[in-house]
Amino acid sequence: MREYYQVIKNMLSQTRFEAAISSISKLLSINPNDEHGNYYKGTCELALEKYRDSIESFNKTIKLDPSYAKAYFNLGVCYYILKKYDPALINIGKALIIFTKRKELDKKKRCIDALKRIEKERIEKERI
Repeated sequence: MREYYQVIKNMLSQTRFEAAISSISKLLSINPNDEHGNYYKGTCELALEKYRDSIESFNKTIKLDPSYAKAYFNLGVCYYILKKYDPALINIGKALIIFTKRKELDKKKRCIDALKRIEKERIEKERI
């Protein structure tokens, strides 16, 4: 299985998102409850601007593994892109909590920066 994920990661690094989704779909047809497969599918969908599909994939990832911090973060990004600020803040906040507990300081900082940006944009939008 590890080799399979490496192939998928290579496709992602080469921005071959459609090919990666095809491979991931094969994996998920065998094991639909694979949290990593669902996460990578969501990542590809996000890159392809299929935000609603991506939200579904990240939600499934989180349902399978509630501690999957990257899924919370990317779910927040999807909501942010769709201008749904409250769910964006909530999900990136959950990622922040998990990254903080794990002492992943670079990811913690990324969450804090994203939260500040989203809150600033939300406030500006409310003024209009």
